[in-house]
Formats: sequence, C-alpha cells, structure tokens
Amino acid sequence: MNIIMQQLANKKINSLTESELISLAQDNGYTLDLMQAKSILRIVHAQKVDVGNKAQIHHIIHRLKTETDPRIAHIVSELFQQYGHYLG
Repeated sequence: MNIIMQQLANKKINSLTESELISLAQDNGYTLDLMQAKSILRIVHAQKVDVGNKAQIHHIIHRLKTETDPRIAHIVSELFQQYGHYLG
C-alpha cells in the first residue's frame, strides 16, 4: 500500500465539492444532480474519510442507502472502488 497515494485520495475525498462530484460521476458514466451531490457530500463529509478504513467506507455506503436511495449508494460505491486497492 502506498501511504502517499492513500493520503492524496483521502485529501481529495475530504475536500470534494458538489461540482467535482458531479463531474467525477459523469466521467464514470453516472448522472447526479446538485441536490443528490449535496446529500452525498453531507454524509461523506460528516467525518474525515480514510479510504484505508474498510468499515468506515461500508458505514458511509450503508448511510447512503438508508438516507438517500440505493441508486445513489451504488454510484458512490462504484466511485469508492477506484480507491479499492487502498482498502484493508
């Protein structure tokens, strides 16, 4: 595991804006509107994300399923999988 890459990924996720999230989703073939992006980031930014903490990532995805909708949780899960090689 490359700790520098993990720190960069954490920093990017923890500072992600709505427009960046929408753009990232579009780059990966998904569509999100501004309200969905705000809902996602409210949950993701509720705590400092560590992509190396598998339990935390699962907790975030679970919250997204219950507090938004399963489609949104699936999109975020797919986006997190980009960093899956950092997960423990």
